[in-house]
Amino acid sequence: MNNYRTAIVFQGGGALGAYEYGVIKALYEERRGFKPAAVTGVSIGAINAALLVGAKANPLETLESVWRNRFTQSLPSPARTLSGPLLTQAIEETLSALGNAGMYQLSPDFLLAPLLSTSIYDLEPLRRTLRELVDVAKLNRPDETRVVIGAVDVATGKPRYFDSRTEPLGIEHVIASGSIPPAFPMTAINGAFCWDGGLFQNTPLSSAINCLEQLTGDIRREVIVVELFPRSGPRPKKMSEVANRFGQLIFASKLDIDRKLFATLNKTIAFIEKIDAYIPPDLRNEPAYRDIFQQHTKIDALTVITANFPADKANAADFSAETIDYRIKAGREDAKNQSIGTPQPV
Repeated sequence: MNNYRTAIVFQGGGALGAYEYGVIKALYEERRGFKPAAVTGVSIGAINAALLVGAKANPLETLESVWRNRFTQSLPSPARTLSGPLLTQAIEETLSALGNAGMYQLSPDFLLAPLLSTSIYDLEPLRRTLRELVDVAKLNRPDETRVVIGAVDVATGKPRYFDSRTEPLGIEHVIASGSIPPAFPMTAINGAFCWDGGLFQNTPLSSAINCLEQLTGDIRREVIVVELFPRSGPRPKKMSEVANRFGQLIFASKLDIDRKLFATLNKTIAFIEKIDAYIPPDLRNEPAYRDIFQQHTKIDALTVITANFPADKANAADFSAETIDYRIKAGREDAKNQSIGTPQPV
C-alpha cells in the first residue's frame, strides 16, 4: 500500500459536510501517517479541503473543533435539558436560519432592502474562521498535497477551477467555492465574480483524476469520492421531503462512478501500452493517439462512499448539534464498513 497515491473528492452540501469529516476521521485512523496526493472540493467540500490540507494545527483536531463547535448550533445545557432532544433539535435547526457563528450571518443589506440585496447572508464569519485556522502557505504546497477548488463564473456560466499547482490559493478562493445564491453573495476573484461551484458540477472527480494522471514514477493511483447526495431516494410525502429530494437531484453526482467504467478504461490503457511498440511512427504521432497514451493513466483503486441520511437528518441547512454528531458518526461508520483503510482495486 506504500506506493499508492490518493486523491480525495469532496462534494458540496452545507451542513451535510460533517459526514465528510467522519469519513476523513476513519481514513486517518485506519491509515497511520496518511497524506493525500490531492484533494478536490466544492462548497463545503472546499472548506473541508482547506482545513484538511492547510490547518495551522493538527488537521483532524481542527476539523473536529470546527464541526463540533464553530459550525454547530447548540443551545446551552440547561435549555437542552428543559427542551428535550426533539424540541432541542427543532430549535437549533431554526436558529440556523438566523445565522451561524462560524460561517454566515444575516446581511445588513438584506434586512434594510431585501428586494435590492443580492444575498440573504454574508460570509464574514467564515472568513474569520478560515483566517484564524488556515495557513495559506501550507495550502499552497502542491508537491505535498495538491488542492483544487471549484467555483462558477457568474457572468460566463463557465466553471472555474482554482488549482494550487497553477495559482496561489487564498481564503477568497474557498469563499468563492461556497458562495451559493441566493443565500450568499458573489465573491470576486481577480475581477470576476463567482458563485458556488456546485451549480455547475458538485463532484470534482475529473480534477482529482487529472491530478493523479500528472504524477510520475512507479506508483499506483487511488480515488476516494465522498458523495453527500444520493441519486436515488424514496418518493417524498411532504413538503420538507420534497425540498430535500429536490436538493439531492440538483447536487447529486451526474456521473456514474462505478468500478466497471474504471476497469474498462484501465484495460484499454493497458492494451494500448502493449501494442505501442507495434504502432507505425506516423500513427503514433497522431494527436488522438498521443492524447490517449500520454495523457491518461490507470486508476488502480476506487472507493465511493455515499451518504444515505434519514429524512430528519437530510436537511443541508440543519446545523443542530445532534444532527452534526449523527453525520460525523455516520461518515466514520460507513467508511470503516467499506474498508477505507485498504485501497479497493478496480
